[in-house]
Amino acid sequence: MCEEEKLINDRHLERINRFTSIETGIYVEGELLQFREVKMFDNEVGIFLPSTFKDMKPEDAKKKYFSEQRPEIIKTNEDGTVNFSFSMVEREIKPEQLADVIQEFYLVIKRFQPMSVCLEDGTESTHNVPFAWMEFISTALDDNLFNTLIIYPVGRKLLMVMFSCPFEKRLDWSRCLSEIRKSITIYSKENEIGAT
Repeated sequence: MCEEEKLINDRHLERINRFTSIETGIYVEGELLQFREVKMFDNEVGIFLPSTFKDMKPEDAKKKYFSEQRPEIIKTNEDGTVNFSFSMVEREIKPEQLADVIQEFYLVIKRFQPMSVCLEDGTESTHNVPFAWMEFISTALDDNLFNTLIIYPVGRKLLMVMFSCPFEKRLDWSRCLSEIRKSITIYSKENEIGAT
């Protein structure tokens, strides 16, 4: 590698390393993503998502999510290959139950998609909204998908956030996902952890 190429690469790496948070933006697939807070579920929940993501059209949602039990909210990139979906379910759990509940969800996923493989899971209890997450691979028609399921207790309910992208894009999205899952805010006082 000649000196000029090395200088160009160093500058590129420096630029990428400067943009590593929701506030500064994050490089994903060579593009600098900016973020904005999206409020949902009657403004009870806010989470930062890429500002270019839009609501998935209902006809596209029916094709992508065959079941009538599809997520309540689906945000997608321009070509529909990268998606965030959100559902609120009636299930009250305590922060100390998060690890067990995420494992329960994996057993359900495994029952419906036997070929799925769990890559990693974890919990975060020191954040202002505790959560558990799990990364897994699933198969689509002719492609493998990288998925992340994140669960948050919201008062007497459970917020489920699912991310999916083509498997080959997973490394580009992993740092971004780490920031997104910590960006959640619960606004409703009656839904705060420990409220009665």
